[in-house]
Amino acid sequence: MTSKHPWALLANASRARLFEVDREAGRLIELEDFIHAGGRARPSDLGEARGGHTQRGTGDGGSGGAAFGPRTDARHKGREHFARELAVYLDAALAQHRFQHLMLLASNPFLGELRAHLAPATARAVQVCEPLDIGSLEAPELARRVMALAAQPAS
Repeated sequence: MTSKHPWALLANASRARLFEVDREAGRLIELEDFIHAGGRARPSDLGEARGGHTQRGTGDGGSGGAAFGPRTDARHKGREHFARELAVYLDAALAQHRFQHLMLLASNPFLGELRAHLAPATARAVQVCEPLDIGSLEAPELARRVMALAAQPAS
């Protein structure tokens, strides 16, 4: 059954909270709380390393040198995995007719990563998309901010 209320996903690289937005009552109903433990880890905790190899001189008078490949960014990979996981959840929920309209409020650059993984139908359901990280606000302020954005005309 499709909810008559839009859903709002408030996210950053370590946590996402999904709400049903009841505009008439002016309240948020929390549906899910997703935690990505790697979102706050330090690169050294995630095994981030610099790839590459060294190259010795050829013996013909050439000089030695070092060549390094691109840096492996485990945090970026973790963020992308979390964004993909959230997108899969939203895509499935839309396919199951659990919502019609969606608000995405997420930190930068996580918002772009999340949008990149949404299926076309889910991307079309997005009515509000803002680069905001407000998921950690206290309930009254969080509801006030989301309701203000929900009241804006769809873009």
